[in-house]
Parts: sequence; C-alpha cells; structure tokens
Amino acid sequence: MSASNLIMAVIFVCLICIITLWFFQLKKQRRIERARKSVIYTSQITQIHQVVESVAQFLDDKLLIFLAQCVDNSISQLEKHNIDIDKRCKNTQEQALLWISEPKKIRQQARSRKSESQQKRLLKLKSIIQHIRHAISKNKIPRKEALALASSTKISKIKLACHYFQQEADHAIKKQDTQSAIQALKKIKGLLTQLKPIPGDLENTFTRCNELLEQQQGVMKLSKPQSTKRLEEEFAKQEEMDQDWQKKQDYD
Repeated sequence: MSASNLIMAVIFVCLICIITLWFFQLKKQRRIERARKSVIYTSQITQIHQVVESVAQFLDDKLLIFLAQCVDNSISQLEKHNIDIDKRCKNTQEQALLWISEPKKIRQQARSRKSESQQKRLLKLKSIIQHIRHAISKNKIPRKEALALASSTKISKIKLACHYFQQEADHAIKKQDTQSAIQALKKIKGLLTQLKPIPGDLENTFTRCNELLEQQQGVMKLSKPQSTKRLEEEFAKQEEMDQDWQKKQDYD
C-alpha cells in the first residue's frame, strides 16, 4: 500500500470515529433532554394536583378550568417527546376532567381533607401565578384571560385569609374573648371591602361578618365600660396594628 493510500485510510478511519462519537454524543444529549423535559412536565402536573387537592374550595370555576388545561398541556408535551407517562400523571389527567365538569364536588372534597397551615396554602395559591405567566409565555392564553385569572387568584387569597380569620373569630367567641373576636372580624370586613363588587359566593360571608361584628360590639358595650383611658389606648393601638396589616395585605 502506497503512503498516500495509507494516509487516506487513516483519515477515513478517523472520520468514521469522529462521526460515531458525534452520533453517540447526540443520542446522549437527546436522552438528557428527554429526562429534563420529563422532570419539568411531570413536576408541573404533580404541583397542580397538589394545589387543587389543598385549595380547591377557594378557587372559582375559571381557575379550575385553567389548571385542568395546564395538566393537559403538560401531558401533551410528554407525548410529543415520546416520554412515558406514569400512573400518577394519568390519574391526575382523569381527575382534571372532574375539575371542569364537577367543580362543586371537587370543592367539597377539598373541604373534607385534613387542613394545612395558612402559609402552605397561600404558597400554593401564589404558585398559580407562575402557571399563568408560563401560559402567556407559551401563547396558550391571551393577555386578557391572564388578567382575569390573576384577579381570580387574588380573590382566592382573600377567601383563604377570611377562612382563617373566621376560624379565629369563632374560637374567640366560643371562649368569650370578645375583643379578639372583634379584631378578627374587622380583618375579614377589611379584606372583603377591597372587593368591588363583592363576588356572589362571598356575600354571605360579608353579611355574617357584619352580623357577628355588630353582635360582639354589643356584647363589649354591655360587659365593660369603654370610656376608660386604658381601653381607649388598647383599641387605638389595635387599630394601628390592623392598618399596618391591611397595608401589608395590599402590598402582597
């Protein structure tokens, strides 16, 4: 074999090696990318499922429909990239159909589950905003719909806060702690008066809050003289704390 032929053979072998290495590297990159997408979309489905399980009673129909669509979109992405869909994701996809067709039943089921802390539930409600932003970035929903969903999420946060303040008020009334009951009820009223108009599903909450507040204020008048300097200072101090808290809520 001549030197030139030998050189050509070496070059040819080197090219084959390079192409082979490139091919295997490409396959490896594709496996990594598929694994990455699997984690992303499976995590999204799991997170949405946890949100609905925890806070469905505070979500309106629009938000439940939107979250069901998010699950479908994630499932579609898994299928598009030929990624196996695990059993848990398939179950969530089936349940998402109920979020659309039977929202009242979904809310009732959420109420019957073990309650979580207010902070944990608030974080789950806030995560909905991330899904809304993601949907906008992928052109899944128009901006007008996104604004409506963001508004619904804000109302859901108010519902959540009212729920826990109502628990505080009921507990205080049971213990005959009139002042604490009044403080909790004032916070509920302050939150609900932010909403103009008040949504239909919160009108009963607002009416009951006013009735209980009037009742507890009547109890306070009958049980203790309110003209003392000490009591006036306590109420002034509490009013200032309530205003600071309200400003914080408006900021959030």
